[in-house]
Amino acid sequence: MKKIIVAVAALALMASSAYAAEWNFYGSARVSTFWSEADEINGDDGDWQYSEALQSNARIGANVKVSDELTARFEYGAKDDSANIRHLYGEWDFGSGSLLIGKTVTPIEVTYSSQVYGDDATLGGYGDFDNSRHAQIKLTFGGFQIAFIDTQESYDAGTTTHDTQSLIPMIAMAYTAAFDMGEVKVAGGYNTFEINDDEDIDSYGIGLGANLNFGALGVFGTFVWGENLDGLAYTTGTDFEGKADYNGTDVDDCESIGGTIGVNFAVSEMLTLEAGYGYIHDEMDDSGDSDIAQTYYLQAAITLAPGVTVTPEVGMIDERETGQDETIYFGAKWQIVF
Repeated sequence: MKKIIVAVAALALMASSAYAAEWNFYGSARVSTFWSEADEINGDDGDWQYSEALQSNARIGANVKVSDELTARFEYGAKDDSANIRHLYGEWDFGSGSLLIGKTVTPIEVTYSSQVYGDDATLGGYGDFDNSRHAQIKLTFGGFQIAFIDTQESYDAGTTTHDTQSLIPMIAMAYTAAFDMGEVKVAGGYNTFEINDDEDIDSYGIGLGANLNFGALGVFGTFVWGENLDGLAYTTGTDFEGKADYNGTDVDDCESIGGTIGVNFAVSEMLTLEAGYGYIHDEMDDSGDSDIAQTYYLQAAITLAPGVTVTPEVGMIDERETGQDETIYFGAKWQIVF
């Protein structure tokens, strides 16, 4: 009898704790329908291909409020038609700042484009600065954020593998100045690891961005510069991908520089037009080899009903170099938020 009473008391305690927290669930179903053709520059023409898929950033999740000081969030996406964790964290507001523990967007997020092709690519890798979502320990003080993230051991050595050693986490920082017309942001990061007890591969970068609104008209722009940016979990759109090259003896660092620019205009509550352009240039420090890539698009976001949108878009991804691809695409993203 005593065991039954204890079990009932435990269940009651769990129920009361769950009831005390406020759970606000949300979801977003996203399907892309696009036609694309990839032509080899100064080479063979490709064939038009149609693709339709549930986007990997389709999601379901909840924002949780435990108390005024303690909040949390979880969100699952649909990568490869299976659930994957996009966000899972708790955050404690201790008065002068907050402490976040878990997986979410890092402070390195300087991107404002609404490009929908490529599962909402947002000009990713073509002049923005965004290392996406990672497990982290993050401190926030007003507009300033600093996070400590697992080391990214990224480099290019062909098919050869080497011993690596990491002793400190990746460090990501950002400061955002928000005001009535929008925001201005600066972000930076540093990552390092040792390879074969011989060479260090260092990654560092800085990103600047602004997103401004003048009534119905909006403009945005970003700038990125750095060394071995793939080591900051930011893969550039060139064939070099922002990776350092290691030949077994020496490291050849990859320097990247690029930017994005765009404009949008709210024609009405039902229609917003946007155009954007992104550019990235990679150059290997020792060999001097370089690679350029760019992308641009034009879209119209149409609201059919509250929470129901379709976004037709046409654009191009131009890898610029002979033997690489020039991809033209058109189609639409279909989305219902619930």
